[in-house]
Amino acid sequence: MSKAQSVLAHWHSHRDVLAPLVDAVPEDKLDFKPWDEAMSFRDLVWHILSTGALFAAAARAGRMTDRPEKPDLSTKQALVQAIASFTERTHADVASIADEQFEQLVETKAVFGTDLPAKALLSSMIDHEVHHKGQLFVYARMMGAKKLPFFIHRGS
Repeated sequence: MSKAQSVLAHWHSHRDVLAPLVDAVPEDKLDFKPWDEAMSFRDLVWHILSTGALFAAAARAGRMTDRPEKPDLSTKQALVQAIASFTERTHADVASIADEQFEQLVETKAVFGTDLPAKALLSSMIDHEVHHKGQLFVYARMMGAKKLPFFIHRGS
């Protein structure tokens, strides 16, 4: 198994829960925030998607790139479609990273204060996603969701 395949298996075990989690919440509550300054449920999903895409693209390119443009997220269907699209995009970027690139430094000083090896950047990508996905589970319960997916996906 290549290093990229290993990272992707771990990442997908978390990412593949995101669409079922969005499906579990009421359409009319996507803008729910637990406090005034918090990101809404919808915005937190976008934050996960855009940061994952940004970190994967940077690991592939060896430098930070522009944050992806935000698509229409006005409905639950649009949000689920964005999850599918950005998952595919992020997967492709990680899958294209050769084993030897995992040790190479990525120009991340502007974001992290230091340059990081691609493997550390991808590990941070997964940790970031896990952290915010946990928040989404709490949001979902506060929004009244009764049946939620298991927090990790273990294959088909």
